[in-house]
Amino acid sequence: MYSLVSIDSKGYGKIYKAVMRDRELPILAKAIYAYFCAYAGCAGQAYPKRNKIIRDLGVNKDTYTKHLAFLVNRGYLVKERTTTGNQFTILSKIPAYNSTVQIDLGNTDLLVFESAAARGFGTVPKLVMVDHRLSPQAKAIYAYFASFAGAGTTAFPRRSTIMKELRIGSVGTYYRHFNQLVEHGYLSAEQKKEEGRFAPCIYRLHEAIELELADTNTPIDPKGPSDVPLSEKSQHGGKELKTSLPMSEEPMSEKVISGKTVHQKIGCNNKNKEFITNSSLDKEQVHNHQAKGDGASCRPYTAVDVMELIGYQQLVKDVDGWGNLLKTTLKRILTTDEERRYRQTMGAVLLELVIQLTTLLNGVEDPAPLLKALQGQAFSEMFDGFLDQWNEIRNVKAYVAASVRNLVY
Repeated sequence: MYSLVSIDSKGYGKIYKAVMRDRELPILAKAIYAYFCAYAGCAGQAYPKRNKIIRDLGVNKDTYTKHLAFLVNRGYLVKERTTTGNQFTILSKIPAYNSTVQIDLGNTDLLVFESAAARGFGTVPKLVMVDHRLSPQAKAIYAYFASFAGAGTTAFPRRSTIMKELRIGSVGTYYRHFNQLVEHGYLSAEQKKEEGRFAPCIYRLHEAIELELADTNTPIDPKGPSDVPLSEKSQHGGKELKTSLPMSEEPMSEKVISGKTVHQKIGCNNKNKEFITNSSLDKEQVHNHQAKGDGASCRPYTAVDVMELIGYQQLVKDVDGWGNLLKTTLKRILTTDEERRYRQTMGAVLLELVIQLTTLLNGVEDPAPLLKALQGQAFSEMFDGFLDQWNEIRNVKAYVAASVRNLVY
């Protein structure tokens, strides 16, 4: 049985546009910031325990610690140790990284501060932040929209702008997280035709969502941690961490539909290329396949090893979900023959990927660089390329081979 629940039923807090539009701030740092904002309410302070934060957001301890440091170092958050635990203060005065103020003081550097609310703000509900059905990236996307919406329920960012400011590398990755919000009723996208052409797309944040009656007593806040917390890696890399939900079929658009929001000057692109590997899986693979002493032969990688390593079952779901999106929303698959060709091509790509990776891992002297690449952003971008360019693949074996070589070289 389902019940209609107000989006603000668990409370909410301010979310500042200046922070959500900071291109130097990783998307998971923005998810953590939005979480603290939701808990702080109007007081500007939040006191959740670390284990609860990790459980609610679905990240691991190392990822949380790293991205919390981003927020502190950028001057958006202060962490203080008290007798009752950590106290987090959301700062109302923040560095004006995107300010157009020009100050000439010779060889002197001056850090300019501004009100966090100076560039606009919205409200972020706690209900969204504790929903275990949503990925942390989906929660960051919602908070981004909320910061644009202000006191209303409609936001107007361009899709390409969202991806740049949240540092999302591909359209496929964006859709996978965005559509979680659509499927669970947190927002919707509406697009109409005007004079035979598609009109700009309108995104609406819903004021109420439907939840199962059992969930309304302990709404979307599981008592125990998930079996395997998410790392900051993309969904493709490494061992399967969490099964994503099927994509919805809501239409999307890149068009700007309103000049209502004044866009500030954006800062420079991020230059920090750090990422966290799935250390437990990495160590397990190295341990299982390293030589045991002089002259000892190591256990060869099997196809099953490789399928587990790359999260094969998740890739199959991504292929199916992207195919549905191409057919129903993006209208890039128009006939039954095209759909069948897409399924056959991507099925062949998946099979060839497992075969070639198995051969390569068993053939190289040191598999560590390839293992690292398979668990990082590079593998995710490679597979997104397969999805985006499926119709251009003529020789599957050669195409996959060239793509795999580019992972390391």
